[in-house]
Amino acid sequence: HQMGPEVEARIVELRRAHPGWGPRSIASQLRRDGVEPLPGRSSIYRALIRHQLLEPKRRRRRRSDYKRWERARAMELWQMDVTSGVRLADGTQPSVVTGVDDYSRFCVSANAVARATAKPVCDALAGAMRRHGVPEGILTDDGKVFTGRFGPGRGEVLLDRIRRDNGIRHLLSAPHSPITTGKVERFTRR
Repeated sequence: HQMGPEVEARIVELRRAHPGWGPRSIASQLRRDGVEPLPGRSSIYRALIRHQLLEPKRRRRRRSDYKRWERARAMELWQMDVTSGVRLADGTQPSVVTGVDDYSRFCVSANAVARATAKPVCDALAGAMRRHGVPEGILTDDGKVFTGRFGPGRGEVLLDRIRRDNGIRHLLSAPHSPITTGKVERFTRR
């Protein structure tokens, strides 16, 4: 639905009072002010453009050499990640172990854990395998709960043992390359 003129006027007023604020900061202030319904950041961005309070960003073209990929069938590959930044009603901030099937984008795991250590992460994987079956492969980043390859002892971690015992291949994304695990990253909106 369309933003009301009084909300748009408040957006303009906030931007003029705080020239360094972008759509995210303005949205946060509108939320604190109790504005309902709260406009999305893209709506705020467009309002700032309309009032010439922000220079429109040039849209980046998709790289022509970029090749999308996905597996040919379900259960061929799960993408897994651990994310944080979630605050529960009681004020705690757990980590969330997520797993997404690469082909179908079906969420196979979304478990809140107090700490993202090997045992809770492996418990989440084991639970997903009990519910949905064993995938052929798992794609993760190089976090220490997923691989011991880069740690000081370079030994096997618990996840390695679970994978080996179940015949699961483990693929690692390149360091600092979240696009490789893009489906699970998108699922967690990071």
